[in-house]
Amino acid sequence: MLIKQKIKAFTMIELLITMTLTAILVVFAFMGYNQIQKLFINYTVQNNFITDYNQLNKALFILSNKSKTIEKTSEHLLKFKNDSNTVELELTQNNILLKFKSHTDTFDLIPQTPKFDFVKTTSDTALYLITNFQCTTSFQNQKLSISFQKEYDASSILKSTLQLLPPDEQY
Repeated sequence: MLIKQKIKAFTMIELLITMTLTAILVVFAFMGYNQIQKLFINYTVQNNFITDYNQLNKALFILSNKSKTIEKTSEHLLKFKNDSNTVELELTQNNILLKFKSHTDTFDLIPQTPKFDFVKTTSDTALYLITNFQCTTSFQNQKLSISFQKEYDASSILKSTLQLLPPDEQY
């Protein structure tokens, strides 16, 4: 005697519907993951820019206050001079460099339209001493300013003026 037992199983249609729904869920999850990944990359780039911008402004503020003189030595090079050391600020096409004796700090900011104001003497001849520096940089259509100001005492201006005299006229 043969007994027919009915085996419980899923039908083909049930399996196809389940696989289709699973595939749709996987596609949505993958699209969401890609979107989150793009947002994270944008956040990282923006965070790096803001960090560089803030660190550069802070460094320029500290250097301008601690230095005795700030001189423009070439079109894109400034020297912050103190009694014992000199720090250079170089504006390149792709970044801004702060060169110390022991190391160089690189800021991934593109300088645009640097402007310099110099110390004026009574004879209206400008010295190489910088009183005001202003430069812009941009990030995603936003322009941000990089700047510092320096006020000199009379002895720094006098020393700088005497250095411009020919050697036979210096005292």
